[in-house]
Amino acid sequence: MPYDEQLYWKSYNEEPKASISKRAFTTDFKGDWFTEYDPLVSLKEIVLELDHMQVPWWTLRSELLPSSVHNPVTNSPEEWFDEILHLDQMVVEGFETKWLRAKAIELGRSPDAKFQSLKLIEECLMALGFEEIDARNLTAPMHKLHWLRSKLKGHASGDEAVEIRRQALAEHGSYGKNFRALCSDCDEGLRTIVEQFKKWK
Repeated sequence: MPYDEQLYWKSYNEEPKASISKRAFTTDFKGDWFTEYDPLVSLKEIVLELDHMQVPWWTLRSELLPSSVHNPVTNSPEEWFDEILHLDQMVVEGFETKWLRAKAIELGRSPDAKFQSLKLIEECLMALGFEEIDARNLTAPMHKLHWLRSKLKGHASGDEAVEIRRQALAEHGSYGKNFRALCSDCDEGLRTIVEQFKKWK
């Protein structure tokens, strides 16, 4: 492009409204492969692997879910809320409560009738030899994710929602960093669960 034309188009430049991710800079501007660990990408990979394996204890509720979850890039709490919802739909909603309950009972556990999927996973893990605290630690990030989803997209009062946002920012500095940490913890927990549940084959 001629230099004069470059100057013309430069006059329309605007200041950036948000920062660019390291991944986007590496791939889009430098033209390199991005090889750093990305918790959300890793989580999507294990979710798609589970879908491909067609395990009986987890089902991808929609093929569109993995592509609908994104790291928040702005300081908008609404964007954070939306991504929490999508992440919960992709991960937690996939667990098959009825199958997990039957498996826990088959393995000799006596789960409470009120237990939902995450508590039933803990029951199954304990049947496989996990200590109760270790089983709880594995599912804790997914419990937190589901709790955030229910609070932020549903029943949180104004004051409660403000406090949840305040804690997220105090712990991580931004909604994006909070979301990334949550993805990392869920990724680690889900991958361990997958490895343990492979023992049933």
